[in-house]
Amino acid sequence: MEDIKVMPKPDWVSYDDIHELLAAAHKKNYEKGIVLGYSQMTGDQIKEMLGEEGECWVAMDGDKLVGTTSVTFFQGKNWWNKGKKVAHGCFTGILNQYQGIGILEDMNALKYDYTLAHGADMNQGDTAENNHTILKVLGKDGYKVVAYFAPKNTDHYSVRIVKWLKGCPFSDEYINKRCKWSERLTKWQYKPGRIERSRMISFICRKVSRKLGIG
Repeated sequence: MEDIKVMPKPDWVSYDDIHELLAAAHKKNYEKGIVLGYSQMTGDQIKEMLGEEGECWVAMDGDKLVGTTSVTFFQGKNWWNKGKKVAHGCFTGILNQYQGIGILEDMNALKYDYTLAHGADMNQGDTAENNHTILKVLGKDGYKVVAYFAPKNTDHYSVRIVKWLKGCPFSDEYINKRCKWSERLTKWQYKPGRIERSRMISFICRKVSRKLGIG
């Protein structure tokens, strides 16, 4: 493991390789009931989602692919990112035997430099609410949970995490208050898997959400 190198994805590493790495890296999550949507996407879907401006990084132990992360960009429309250029982190996974030795931190450092160079105002990502390992690492790096949501075809709720790159314009109290309302409304409206509890509850939750500006 001493020769591990983190770098932009070379051409000889295919997006199908990235797909297979993500499936292997998240195998234990599947066993725990954490089914992450991004880790189930095909190589072609990953490539399409990244687009022209997006980038993928890999961690290599010699010729062996052991970790990956990516970023894509979009214009924000939610209360925490409205009108801002958002760098969305995605497709992150590290093989179990290579976790806890700084690979994620090294990949995030490259991703941070890349997003700054491309004029992003913030880094954003999603993960399962019970994916405590990722939340702990990103929390130490300055990320904050800003919202909850219920992704389709999964068995869990997820959280949206954000790191402002040019200074956070909101107080922790304000962020926590909005996040708590987002959690309540999401779990009132949906069961895991984005299954509506009832049309009436969904109607009420959407109305409250619009009134409070929760996104």
